[in-house]
Amino acid sequence: MLYNRALMPGKTPRTIQVVSHGPSCLDGVMAAATVARFYDGHKVFTTLAGNNEADSVIGGLTLKSEDNSDEIWITDLSWNSPATGAHLKELAERGARIFWIDHHRTAVSRAGAPEFKVPFAGKVLSEQYSAARLTFNFLKKMARDLPERQRAAFDSFEPFVMIADDHDRWVHKIPESSEWALAVQTLGGSSSFREILKLHEPRMSRKLRTAFESGQDAMRRSLELAHATMVDRKLGNGITVRTACCFGYSSEVAAQLYQGQTHTVVALFDLRSQGVSLRRSADSDVDLSVLAQHFGGGGHAAASGLMIPDLRRVPAERLAEILGDQLEKPAT
Repeated sequence: MLYNRALMPGKTPRTIQVVSHGPSCLDGVMAAATVARFYDGHKVFTTLAGNNEADSVIGGLTLKSEDNSDEIWITDLSWNSPATGAHLKELAERGARIFWIDHHRTAVSRAGAPEFKVPFAGKVLSEQYSAARLTFNFLKKMARDLPERQRAAFDSFEPFVMIADDHDRWVHKIPESSEWALAVQTLGGSSSFREILKLHEPRMSRKLRTAFESGQDAMRRSLELAHATMVDRKLGNGITVRTACCFGYSSEVAAQLYQGQTHTVVALFDLRSQGVSLRRSADSDVDLSVLAQHFGGGGHAAASGLMIPDLRRVPAERLAEILGDQLEKPAT
């Protein structure tokens, strides 16, 4: 995706590549939009990638500028393969300036891993704020060297960033933050990214508002599916694992499933994304990032995600059993 506005007279365009968490994560979308807003007037190429796509997307990056002076921003996302780190190192040696900003525990805890031995031009790894807010704070320091008008234009994006931070960290002091998250999930990350960059104040465009309203109905259907497929398994250590299927909106559905529960881990298999979302009840101290990392996923202590490819076969296998049992019965 290319975002490029008209350049100011005499301004030399630079090539900026952004890879951020997606495809429909409010924080990842807003982090990417923060970079694009800062580099308004330059050539900004943005890719929104899921956790399971990070290595292939980042490992496939190529330099686009004639003099290899690209800036590469990786936000709200990490990678697992040493080959990916080696690729980034090679791009840096060829002239690219690489920035990495992430707030997931699985990234923070592995900061010294071999795959992260990259000569970054800038790096922020912290669980203090969302990735969008960490990105904004980092760029705000860089903005000190901008002309006053450009600096003010960038500063005006802060209310958008705070909406993402409020929702991603479950602060929920901004009532409309959950509405923005639902709108982005429904509309999709790429379209939401474009819509957000058109806005001058944190008020949804007509397209985002329509997506939010449509998302409310879709979320209700996803919740109905979760209730219909819900299974509880009590473990010997006192933890209850509550599993279910959903069709998108996993964060919102999970919040309903762990409401009022104690010592409960909720695991949702999203039939739309084919991923598994992990959440926990308020009293639980299970570190879900560790659980997710065991399966190649990642996230935070209270909210993580992973992929288990074998799960895709389970519904078909069960359906074959049910129908097969009936078909094997003698005809009467």
